[in-house]
Amino acid sequence: MYFQNFPYTYYSLDDIATTQIVTNISLRVRLSDELKNNFSLFDKYDIKDGETPEILADKFYSNPQLHWIILHTNDILDPRFDWPLTTNNLVLFAQGKYNNVNAPHHYVDANSIITNANVFLNSSSQFTNFNNNDVIVNVTNNGTGVITKLQSYSNIIVTVTDGGFITGDKIALSSNANANANITSTSIISGTPVTNLQYEDTLNDTKRKINILKNRYIDSVISDFKIKLSSI
Repeated sequence: MYFQNFPYTYYSLDDIATTQIVTNISLRVRLSDELKNNFSLFDKYDIKDGETPEILADKFYSNPQLHWIILHTNDILDPRFDWPLTTNNLVLFAQGKYNNVNAPHHYVDANSIITNANVFLNSSSQFTNFNNNDVIVNVTNNGTGVITKLQSYSNIIVTVTDGGFITGDKIALSSNANANANITSTSIISGTPVTNLQYEDTLNDTKRKINILKNRYIDSVISDFKIKLSSI
C-alpha cells in the first residue's frame, strides 16, 4: 500500500543500453512538524519482544499495510537497525560484534554512572616487564588500563579506563606488545561491570518506546500523504 501512490521513474542496469519503468522508491514523504510535535495526537507505547511494525499496524489500525505510518511517525528510516531486535537476534548481533559478549564493556558506580574501575589482575609470574603507571591494553577483548600498583610479578592493581579485563584475557603494554601476560584470575576492587551483551540490550531497549498515532487521525495522514506525492 505504501508504494502504490509513488510516481514511476526510469531505471537501467546496463548503463542505459536498456531501461525499465519502476516505482521510484527513493522518494520519502515527511510528516509535517506540526503533526509530529503535537503530542496530543499520539499514545505512548513500548514495543514488546517480537512485535513488528506490521503487527502493531494490525493491532492499532486493523490493517498491517499501514505499518509505514508507525515508521514515519517515529522517524524510523531503516527498521532493520532502528527497530528493536528480538532477544535471539540481539544475542546473535552481539556475538558478531564482540569477541566475548560477557566481557566488560564498561564499569559503573553505585549510581549506575560510568566510572573507572579498579581490579586485581593475576598471572603466573608474567609481570616481570610491567611497572607502576604503565598503560596496558587487552589483546583478547576491549580494555585499557593503568597499573597503579605492581604488588608482585604475579599480581597487579589496574585502574580500568576503557572496556575491561576478565580471566583468560591476554594483556600487553601499550608501548611494547612483546611485554605481555595471560590473566589467570581477576578480582574487582571497585566498580560494577556491564557486559557487552548488557550494554547492547540497554541500547536495544531505548528503541522500544515509540509514539502511536491515534486511530482517528489516520485518514487525514493518508490523505496528506497522497497529496504530497501527487505534487512531486
